[in-house]
Amino acid sequence: MYEIFQNRTKRVQERMVEEGVDAFLVLSGEDYYYFTGDVRRQPRVLIPREGDPMLFVFAAEIEEAKRQTWITDIRGYRGLHEMMLGIIGFLKELGVDKPKMALEMEFATPHFLVERFKTANPLVEVVDAKPLVAPLRSIKEPEEVERIQRAAELADLGIQTAREVIRPGMTELEVATEVEYVLRKNGVDRLAFPMFVNSGYRSLWLHGMATRKPIDKGDLIIVDIGPVYMGYCADICRTFSVGEPSEEARRLYGLYREMQRRALEVAGPGVPIHKIEAQIEEVLKDDGYEEHFIRGFIHGIGLAFEEMPFPTIFPEDVLVPLESGMTLAFGHPNLSVPGIGGVRVEDTVLLEEEGPVYLTRSPRDEIIVV
Repeated sequence: MYEIFQNRTKRVQERMVEEGVDAFLVLSGEDYYYFTGDVRRQPRVLIPREGDPMLFVFAAEIEEAKRQTWITDIRGYRGLHEMMLGIIGFLKELGVDKPKMALEMEFATPHFLVERFKTANPLVEVVDAKPLVAPLRSIKEPEEVERIQRAAELADLGIQTAREVIRPGMTELEVATEVEYVLRKNGVDRLAFPMFVNSGYRSLWLHGMATRKPIDKGDLIIVDIGPVYMGYCADICRTFSVGEPSEEARRLYGLYREMQRRALEVAGPGVPIHKIEAQIEEVLKDDGYEEHFIRGFIHGIGLAFEEMPFPTIFPEDVLVPLESGMTLAFGHPNLSVPGIGGVRVEDTVLLEEEGPVYLTRSPRDEIIVV
């Protein structure tokens, strides 16, 4: 039952040997699930370079954690100082003058945790866990692909629901509430990020949310949804128009579709992301819209809605060559032109040896008119 999680732990230990890392302290829920198969708030797993990992849980959770994970060394704590003493004790037992400890340094790790760990362990060298974990998580196993596929189907349902409910006079929040209710009823764990319903002038925004702004006739609307199914995310975005869009908006949307088409045409195993971005920039250059677009068209997706490769956060990821088995979002930033509005179409795809395959399948050839 737990063999897949034990094998992942062995693989990360092999990478720890390669990187000269003595221990990896898991802080994020995504990595905790990846290595244990368990879902838990504030998980803490210490994976040594050799030997079995240790799981630290609140004292009242020990028995339940034994039933939910394969880890046998489970240590309870009633205060954070007890957990820290357990980690410090392990590091002392290593007998290394300055042990190297890997921590996740991404979205899920608050800065204060890293700083407090450094303060409590001044002789420990803290390094980023990304080189250990990202290469493993970026290539999806068949079971992971199945869950992402189901999340993608739910993403399509979310877009269909938005199409059915959007009407002039509704607020963005009302639309988001209707969509999330339907998704929850159909098996979504949660949304990976607050749903975007960016209407009118807010369609120009790169990031978004649903607000109390009423939707007006003539608005362009960016709807971006990240359903999570059994821990795994999909990502989809479509552009809506309340009433017939202007010819300028249609042209802008057609340009975005050409960008996505060109990106998918070029993408394949061994192709670095910067080569795909270069193709997109050629499309924009030909039409004179380079200044209205932010780089970062592609990002990985899986247990997190943005994971390696994601060059919007880590610019060096543009050098990462794509590999078969990656799941990726194509269409991350808006194409935003003041006076016209913002447009975007984003899909979740699986990269196979032959090329990308759409996992999200909502209609994408035209702006969705409601």
